[in-house]
Amino acid sequence: MNNNLDPMGIGKALELFPEQIKTTYSQTLNSNIETLNFDSIVISGMGGSSNAGKIIQSLLEGESFIPVFVFNDYGLPAWVNEKTLVVLNSYSGNTEETLSAYEVAKQKNCKVIGVATGGKIAEVITSGEIKGVIVSAGETNPSNYPKSGLGVSFGALFGALTKVGLIKTEEAELNSALSELVEIRKTWDAKEKSNWLKDSVPVLFSSRSLIGPLNAGRNAMCEIGRVFTVFYDFPEVNHVLIEATQKPDFIKDKFKYLFFESKFDNDRIKLRYKITKEIFADQKLSTNSYVLSTSSRLSQSLELAHYCAWLGYNLSINRGEDPGPEPWIIKLKEALSQPIH
Repeated sequence: MNNNLDPMGIGKALELFPEQIKTTYSQTLNSNIETLNFDSIVISGMGGSSNAGKIIQSLLEGESFIPVFVFNDYGLPAWVNEKTLVVLNSYSGNTEETLSAYEVAKQKNCKVIGVATGGKIAEVITSGEIKGVIVSAGETNPSNYPKSGLGVSFGALFGALTKVGLIKTEEAELNSALSELVEIRKTWDAKEKSNWLKDSVPVLFSSRSLIGPLNAGRNAMCEIGRVFTVFYDFPEVNHVLIEATQKPDFIKDKFKYLFFESKFDNDRIKLRYKITKEIFADQKLSTNSYVLSTSSRLSQSLELAHYCAWLGYNLSINRGEDPGPEPWIIKLKEALSQPIH
């Protein structure tokens, strides 16, 4: 961590990622959110506020009989009804897309809860209009930016979905996953991988079961590393990309392909990784792998997203740039007359 290049404390916030989760998870367990009956869930959130939802969606996809859908747009899907639980998940509490979802949820008589650090969503929670939690990151996110506060959002949303009765994970299991993450950080190769990725366009791969964490990781690399980053999931990518890696010519020199591999991957996915890397070698492409080494699906999901955030941080520091400022986001939000965060 470089304090001279990082006066806003983005690196410090990344170090405190496990504490972010513990802090807001505990706050949410002590909130007024109640057990509810529902047959579907829509999580309304954008950018960093949707990343936690996508991680949880991937975790539950193979085990929950209740569909969980993350919606990144204005309003809500047409199919929502009075049996749908809508989670208004906004770090700032002022995200205009999520506020529009609340208006539709009221029209459709959906069940609604809110998760935010403040803003208009905090106001409707405080007024008693909806149940929810107003979380505080405290000192765990020095910048107060959503891009360095994934743990804040994840802990709060994980806790909220535990309170309503969807998530059955015990607090001890979550704490164990976070302890593993702290240990694996001591030996992982995020700095070396960031050096390998320098001056390239990173292309990230994982299995479908990790697509949520991969999405969150890509977002962190875009926002913290300020590097154009794309991602794909297996097996779908084998039906898309193999014939598209040669043109334009600069792709062969500027694109680098990083595979995130898990012991939980389907055996056919593992074979597809092997064959795809062999084909990429024949195509003279640059590939590398990161093998997720924590012990559970939960811990590996957090490991992947967190590793990518550190890749982004190191990419920014390696260029001699402060990873904190967001001049273009500020310009965009000002043009839209939106609160910055």
